[in-house]
Amino acid sequence: MKPLIPRRVRGVALLVLASIVGAGPLTFAQPASLAVLSRDGRKPLPITTINNQDYVAVDDINTVFGTTSREDRLAGGLTVTLRGRSIVVTADQNVVSVSGRLVSLPSPPLRRDNRWFVPADFLPRAMSLILDTRLDLRRAARLLIVGDVRVPRVVARVDAGTTNVAVTFEVTPNTEARVTTQPGRLVVQFDADVLDLALPSLPPQTFLLGLTPGDAPNTVVLTTGPRYASFRVTTSQADAGSGRVTIDLLPATTTDAPAAPAAVPDSRLVIPSQSPSGGLRTVVIDPGHGGEELGTQGANGTLEKDVTLSVARRLRTLIESRLGARVFLTRDDDRTLSLDDRSAFANNHQADVFLSIHANSAVRPALKGAEVYFLTVERAEAEARKRAGDSATSLPALGGGAREIDLILWETAQARYLEQSAALAGFVEPAMTGRIAMSPRAVQQAPFRVLVGANMPAALVEIGYLSNAEQEAQLATGGYQDLVAQALLDALIKFREFLEH
Repeated sequence: MKPLIPRRVRGVALLVLASIVGAGPLTFAQPASLAVLSRDGRKPLPITTINNQDYVAVDDINTVFGTTSREDRLAGGLTVTLRGRSIVVTADQNVVSVSGRLVSLPSPPLRRDNRWFVPADFLPRAMSLILDTRLDLRRAARLLIVGDVRVPRVVARVDAGTTNVAVTFEVTPNTEARVTTQPGRLVVQFDADVLDLALPSLPPQTFLLGLTPGDAPNTVVLTTGPRYASFRVTTSQADAGSGRVTIDLLPATTTDAPAAPAAVPDSRLVIPSQSPSGGLRTVVIDPGHGGEELGTQGANGTLEKDVTLSVARRLRTLIESRLGARVFLTRDDDRTLSLDDRSAFANNHQADVFLSIHANSAVRPALKGAEVYFLTVERAEAEARKRAGDSATSLPALGGGAREIDLILWETAQARYLEQSAALAGFVEPAMTGRIAMSPRAVQQAPFRVLVGANMPAALVEIGYLSNAEQEAQLATGGYQDLVAQALLDALIKFREFLEH
């Protein structure tokens, strides 16, 4: 199998401190696979679930990416190498060394049955650095995207009526599409390399017999039924970063049907991107809670973890389309992450800004309004700064011996950015005012753990109170979430200008 050779782009890494976790009893699930997408094509990468975590075998990584690995049983470690760059892995430790820099992992590498396994996050966090290219892991779709491959998320919906069937595609980020007619089918071609595609099952009807991926990786095929005669295409804007393409399948007797199959209009809702800024190139958004951690819950069942993820996704599309910056979510699905793992994720991706999104709760149901926080470290700051000079530690080296590593203490990471974090919070407050209700104390300081280890300007935003009946109803709507995302985008634009001056 030919190894993937991605295009060279800027690699990222940052020194972080990670905890060491024991292996414990293991449970294995049947292997599945990730689809590894690059400009060289698509290849499968088997994954195995161990203790509810996705793991990848190192020998399978070698096959797909052309790396080599060498085990040092005396030191209990493994070295993965590519073109002079190396990753040093130690069994049962949540930290790996990438060309001398430490990178944390959410779970430890394991050696079982004479094979080495690493968590799936090893790929974007560590492998991307020796490949010198971005690896985008999309867990829900079982995709690993290598380099600058254009892979929009395309989610289809089918609405069946008595006189027509409407097929709607939600496309994120917004991407042009063309519809062409072929005997017995319509082919929708998106301006992309590959599609991250989600297709529904079809309701019983006679307009549409099939909705399937096309022969080309950027196409979807609609197989038409006996009642179909023509189609009509409309486009709209789902939100600031997403597009919507709706194809109405019409019968011959429909009065407003076109005489012939309609062509897709030339003008598409594609939002132009701005060039990346030197001061704001990478943004990490942290949707609060997730998985077993529900967060707060409204009286009508609205969950904080669902609201924060929806807002984070909307904000990501806005930033990517308007600022041209790279955006990473600490989680893009419903999974549990520790607070330290969230800030470590931002550190590993060398973020220029870290935004953690939450929803609030209070005993008094009348309380409402958004709030923005930056870190306060009055009690710990003096001690943390004193300890910063004594932060060297020793790690075992493969082949025996030890080496000294300078570590950035969690307690000191955010301390150096307090002034910039205060400025960021100061931009968020006026951007939200006028769009959504604000708390009387809209900007505050608090010792939030998720901000402590962030080695960049960071803020935590409480976007409303789920304990307030009126705000719970608002927080559950796409309109309110769009207002929040737009306000945060405006704040980031102001903050970018602040950084550049």
